[in-house]
Amino acid sequence: MKKLSLIFTCLVAAIGAYAQTTVLKKTLPNLDTLVTTTISVTTTTVKYDTLKYKAPAPVYAASGQVYYNGKSNITISGLIIDMKNGGTIPVLIQNCQHVKIKDCIIKNSTNDGIQLTGCTDVEITACFITNVKAGVNAIRSLTINVHDNQFLNMNGPFPSGNFVQFDQVSGGGCRINNNRCEDVAGVAKHPQDGLSLYQSNGLQSDSIQVIGNYIRGGQVQNDSGGGAAIVLGDVGGTYQVARYNVVVNGGFVGMQVQGGSHIKMDHNSIYGVPTPYSNCGLCFGNYSGKASSDINISYNKVKYFKTNGQEMDAWFDPSTAFKPAGWDTNILKANIDATILPATIITLK
Repeated sequence: MKKLSLIFTCLVAAIGAYAQTTVLKKTLPNLDTLVTTTISVTTTTVKYDTLKYKAPAPVYAASGQVYYNGKSNITISGLIIDMKNGGTIPVLIQNCQHVKIKDCIIKNSTNDGIQLTGCTDVEITACFITNVKAGVNAIRSLTINVHDNQFLNMNGPFPSGNFVQFDQVSGGGCRINNNRCEDVAGVAKHPQDGLSLYQSNGLQSDSIQVIGNYIRGGQVQNDSGGGAAIVLGDVGGTYQVARYNVVVNGGFVGMQVQGGSHIKMDHNSIYGVPTPYSNCGLCFGNYSGKASSDINISYNKVKYFKTNGQEMDAWFDPSTAFKPAGWDTNILKANIDATILPATIITLK
């Protein structure tokens, strides 16, 4: 023990630190998170903080359409799937379970980039999806997790044009988290709702999460009833939460709840300048045709301008809905601007 203590004491002295606790930074490869290990040796504590490392870029292999039906335990990884502006769905997964799609580039289709139907336990991560009808379209599926992807220029048209849509998705573990999404005006043809939860249901103990996403751009022309960067309770749904998202110029509406029950939309930042089709930053109205209850919209920072230059930060529709819980805590006319997002949010190509 004395010998080991002497070694560490010498190490501390070598870096010019003579305090009881010394911090050394050591590089460890292939780590995506910060890990801290504390080693105690007699009276000296040496703390190793591994630096956050970006995993090496994958090597992509060219591929045609990827299609599975009725399979289990599938991993799709390291592919570049370019449909050359044809109508084939690049990744089509039907009635499968335990699927992981990661580190893929999916582009140039007049159809969905990834379409899931009747699937269970699917994770989509670290993919770049661009110039498609919609990014990820999950239909009648369970436990879908879409996280840490990048989406660029969804073309629609309505009712498609989403970065991600959950269409009758349900169960625990449903996530749309930490994605980076951008529709460039004049390039994305008919973008609509960015992240959409349509008739989807989480659990009382595990809501569907839409958390930590960056969204820039959205609908700029009147080619539907009015798209928003994030929509919860679309034609109903239960146990959903949108939190810590950042939206700039998200469309006709920044973020909105359109019905449903047990829904929270809080601690988001929403900014928009006048565009040819902009209206309101934060909205609630029940257009589902079903009863709606337990809606909490709170602590959001909003500054959003209509097409005519009038600031219109928040509104709820008294003809269809009630005043949501927490409504008065929203920070309107917030001291925010377009710099709430970094200048570059799409880094994959």
